[in-house]
This record gives sequence, C-alpha cells and structure tokens, in this order.
Amino acid sequence: MRKATLLFLLLTCGVVAAQDVKVLNLKSNDVIYLPSTGRLYVSTPEGGNHGNSLCVINPYHGTIDTCYYIGGSPGVMAVSDDEMYIYIGLTSIPEIVRFGLESQAVTLRFSLGSAGELYGPNYADDIAVMPGAPGVAAVSLMSQLTGPRHTGVAIFDDGVQRPVTTSVHTGSNSLAFDPATGLLYGLNNESSEFGLRKMAIDAGGVNVLSVTEGLFNKFGDEIEYAEGKLYSNLGQEIGLSSDTPVLAGQFDPDFSLHSAGVEIAPDSNVVYFLNSTYSPWLALQTFDKNTRNLADEREFLNLGGYVWDLVSWGGEGKLAFITQDNINNVHNHLVILRNCTSSITEPPVLEQISGGCFGDTLELSAVEEPGPVFWSNGQTGPVAVATTPQEIWYQIADEQGCLSPPSNSVFVSFEYPTAPPHIEVSGSPALCQGGQVTLTAPLYPGSFGLLWSNGADGETLAVTEPGVYSVQSMSLNGCLSEHSEPVIVYLIDEPAPPRPIIFVEGETEFCDNMPSLLWAPEGYSNYLWSNGNQLIFIQPFASGLYSVQVQNEAGCLSLPSEPVDITVYPSPPIPDIYLSNNNFLYSNTLLNTGLQWLLNGGPVPGANSQVLEILQTGSYSLQITIDSCSSVSADLYVVISGADEPAIDGASALFPNPASGVAYLHLAAPESRAGWIRIRSMEGKLLGSQVLLAGQEVQELFLHKLPAGLYTVEAFDGNGRRIAVERLAKR
Repeated sequence: MRKATLLFLLLTCGVVAAQDVKVLNLKSNDVIYLPSTGRLYVSTPEGGNHGNSLCVINPYHGTIDTCYYIGGSPGVMAVSDDEMYIYIGLTSIPEIVRFGLESQAVTLRFSLGSAGELYGPNYADDIAVMPGAPGVAAVSLMSQLTGPRHTGVAIFDDGVQRPVTTSVHTGSNSLAFDPATGLLYGLNNESSEFGLRKMAIDAGGVNVLSVTEGLFNKFGDEIEYAEGKLYSNLGQEIGLSSDTPVLAGQFDPDFSLHSAGVEIAPDSNVVYFLNSTYSPWLALQTFDKNTRNLADEREFLNLGGYVWDLVSWGGEGKLAFITQDNINNVHNHLVILRNCTSSITEPPVLEQISGGCFGDTLELSAVEEPGPVFWSNGQTGPVAVATTPQEIWYQIADEQGCLSPPSNSVFVSFEYPTAPPHIEVSGSPALCQGGQVTLTAPLYPGSFGLLWSNGADGETLAVTEPGVYSVQSMSLNGCLSEHSEPVIVYLIDEPAPPRPIIFVEGETEFCDNMPSLLWAPEGYSNYLWSNGNQLIFIQPFASGLYSVQVQNEAGCLSLPSEPVDITVYPSPPIPDIYLSNNNFLYSNTLLNTGLQWLLNGGPVPGANSQVLEILQTGSYSLQITIDSCSSVSADLYVVISGADEPAIDGASALFPNPASGVAYLHLAAPESRAGWIRIRSMEGKLLGSQVLLAGQEVQELFLHKLPAGLYTVEAFDGNGRRIAVERLAKR
C-alpha cells in the first residue's frame, strides 16, 4: 500500500541540523521497508542514475547496496506480509511486475487492462497485498487521461484478474487490508464525497459492502492500517470493530502546518506525523498511541520538497521519506532519519583546495578514519570528486553506522576562461640579422597572467628567432583562454642597427617638477622607447627602468639598450597665498613644516609659519619643501604705504574675514600669560573655546565644526580681562 501526500517544500542540500539525517540524491517514486532484510526498497523512475530500477538501500549507512533493472518507470509498491513478493506498478506501461525476494528477480509481469476508450489503459494508483495470500493483490486502478482518475478496484490472482470490480469515477484511491477480517478498505481522496469504502473479497472479485462519509475531509489524504484501526495523515483514527467504521479519536498535529505522512510505529506505543510548511524545514511530531498526546517534536532545517511517503525502518524513530521538487515534479531525494548518536564526537577536518577551471575534476580527501565516509553530494569513500561549483563537507560513520558531526564546509569553485588576448607588434614583424621584434599583449580585466606559445610569460615578449607566436591569458586559478590570433615573425637579410646607448641629461634621481631627459642616438628613422614613446628623447615622470630600440631605413629594429633606472620623487602641491586687509600674508596649506616665505626670490629669515607680517614692499611667495623636493607659490606683489612700515593702529584684527576652516586673530601685543578665546553666536550662546597662547601676536582659530553664519570672537588675558572682540563671518 502506498502512503503519500503531495505537500510543497523546498529541498536544499545544505548542512542538516541533526547529525542523524542522511539525504541520498536518488530520484524515487516509492519506498518500503522489509524487516527480514533490514533494507529499504526504492522504485526509481526512468532517467538519472539508477533509473527504471528497484534499488536496495542500507538505511544504517545510507548507501545503495544494489539496483535491479525493472523498466517502465517503476512507481507505487506493496509487499506481501510474508515478504515473499514486492508488487510494483509501472507509470509508463499499464502493467504491474512482481519481484521475488528469494530469487532477486522479476517473477511475474501482468497487464492491468483498459477501462474503455474514454479512460484508456489502466495504471496502478495503489496496491495492497491480501494478508496470508502473497499471490493475491488488490489494485486501485486509474486513468492517465481523465480526472477524476479512478477506474475501479480489481483483484488479481498471480496476475489474473477476477471478473468483479468496483465502479469507475468514484471509489477507492488509497487501499488498506484488515488482516483480522480480510476486509479491504478504500478511501476516496479525489472528490468531496471523501467516502470510506468497506469491501469484501470473494472468488468473483471485490464488492462494496458500505460507504461511510464524514470521516475525512482532505484531498489527497491516505490511510494506513495498524492494530485493528485505520489512521490518516491528518490524524483521524478510525475504529473498525463495528459494522460501520467510526471516528475513534483524533490526533492533533500542528494544523498551522501541512501533514505530509503518518506512520504507526510497529515496535512502540507511538504514532509519527511528518508536517511541513512552505519554508525549507520539516516538523516530525510524535504522539502517544493511546492518549493521543504530543510526546515529542523535532524540526529538521534545510529539508524540503513535496514530501512523498513516510515509513518506519527499524523502530526508535528511524524513519524514511521521499522529497519531490515543486518545479520539475521529480522525486529527487530519499531522506533517512537514523535517530542514533555517533561515538565520533569531534567533527572531522576537510582541507581547503584551490579552485579549478570548468571542465576540470577536483578531488577532496577526507582524513584517515576507521569508518566509512559519506559526502554531502552523495558520494562515499575517502575521496570525493567535484566538477561543478558546490559547497561540500563529509561525515564519518562509526561501527554502528551512526554519522559523526559534519566537517567544515569547503566551497569548490570553477572559473570560466578569460577572453583571448590581442598581440600588438612594436614596429614591423620583420626580424633583421642580430635584431629583435617586440610583441606585447595587454592584460584584460580579470586576467592575472599571460602564457606565450614558446613558454614565456609576461606582457612583453622579446623575439629573436623567426616563427609563429601566440599568447593565452590566465585566470587567478591558472585557467587558460583560447589562443590569440597568431603573429608571424619572419627573417630578412638585413643587418639590425647596433644596440643603442641612452644619454641622461640630468640626474637619474630627481623631483617630478624638475625632470631629466633621456636621449637616444641620432641618425635613425624611428625610435621605440619601453614606455611607448617614439621620439628621440623622453622626459620620464615615473620611476622605473627605461630602454630604447632604434630602427633604420630598412625597418630593422635593434636590440633594446641597457635600461636606465630612473627614480622620481613627488614634489609637494603648489600653495596659494593671500593678503589680509591688515598687511598679513597667509596660506591655506595643510602643512605646518617645511615652509619658507620668500621676498623677491630670497628667503625671509625666520619666516617659517603659515602667516607672515608684511614689513616692506616687494614680491612675496611661499616655498614648501618635502624630502628635498620643493614647490613655490605664485608671486604676490605687496606695496606698503608710508616709509615702508606697516600701518598698525594697535587694535586687534581677524583675517581672512569671511573665513572657512581657519581664521587668524591678530592682537595688538602678545600676552605674557595664556588666556582664553571664546566664540559665541550672535545671541550670546557659547559655541567654542580654545587657549590663547602666550607670546604670540597671531592666534590660529579653528572653525571646522561651525556652520556658516555670523559669530562673535572674544579674547581674554590671563587675568580674565577681555582684550579683543571681533565679528566673524563663517562661509
């Protein structure tokens, strides 16, 4: 008998929270368990690995023992109570095959006939084997052409159909035998009648004794027999002791979830309900069989898909079910809940590996452990291979088959090859006697290196032998692109110019605002410098090695000159200088060292700050020096009225005004003791305060934190006497 409900969940192959969960990447249509062999049996549809087969699964290790080819895309299954036969309904052929457990082979194959032209051939919707009669099977027939799909219930004796069947259209989609009475029960789960049919089996076939409505109310629901009762996925418990089936009790699984399956434990006093939401997790609820009270609930993260079937395979919470993705309607995974704790408590270690290129096969190795190794991508053994990008980890089974905690995850990456590069020829591809042809391939974004056809690397190839040259670009992981378009370097019978010598006009180390010149020898038709310049001289502005090739009238290039090592030091930025309205020069430079004011080109003694008081008429500038490199501002000519003396009226002054980040307060005379400078709003609110430095006529004010507006600036001496007050405009 099949037990299945179609519920939406998304299956992801990430790490499962519980360490006793095994997920097999095996497309499956149905799963049953045989206690006599201790194995799960799975029917697999056509296509994929192990398709069209009956596969035997070791649930302890979660491995495939073997698969028997069946054909016809095997689907629903049922096993006889003596475990002699497994009946398998095919989904692409209207037949049932019977697999013999003793012979380990298909022993019988029989047709299910046709329900007429409208319905077409019959297929097995559900199968139940009569207790005590392994050769007798009850089959719920269905059409693949109509809806409702039901085409009656038929009885088969060793593949021969008994003549009497139930009616088509409305009947029994889900079947269950009562071994105590030999009666067959069937649930209509595809129309709102939701009738439970009580049927008797005789030599002529099957007859409906009664139909009870009102016990079930869910489309696609399934029933399962256990200990004289029927159980449904939504928790109904149906008593069968009276003439008419009655609702004997109701389990209360979480109805905010969707019930995906019910399993009555054969070895304990519990009933399992597997529930799911539209998120990638499952909830397994365990109820007391007698009190119907919830005894336990477990959540399984990163499991999902349409859940199909729930079977017990060994008691004590050992369960198995199939998941089906909701996009392609394919049963992709077999999930085994193992409910055991491994003696291996420490997670193993998986070493990181470098990535590969698409088309490569990468190997990951587990640490040496005594137990079998199981990888997250379904592979087993000490080594796993990967050919596509994926996150992978592994677990180790102990002597009981219980899995260790998962190892750390490793993401295996594969890179696409980069675009093929392009070769540029410096000058002509003609190679003269004793000369050189230079080939260059610029690196594209995403490329991390180049490999030339002669085995050389680098962006530039010096060719001294004729031949065909191409180049490939490399990714970070060393993935090679396609070859570039080839360049043919051919030999001509002309001598190349002698190797040139570079003349340096100036120094090989200089500041960037005073560069030297590099000269090639005169008398050649063309010049090719290593920086791409083609003049007879270059003015280098960056540090590096510079060389040159010369070309004669015949187009022959010389060998490159010996390189000249140039070091260029940066000069400081050129400052701007300003004149205040009270004969002070100041600068907006952010530096406060390396400053020197100049008057008529010569240094003003002691003038090394950002502010200079003008005492005589002349041309002023500011020089900044950093690491022996200097920059000089533009000249500013200042005329002093009177006898070349500044007009000082003894009052304080603010400049510049308006100001932005910094302003300067000029006092009538320096204070001998430190005081305070306070900045207030026009309403009198104190907004800032700083120390008035002793011994300085010019005090620097920091205005960065003030918004634009008008302010009052007050200065107080060491005795608290106000000595200056000015208004300031902040820009």
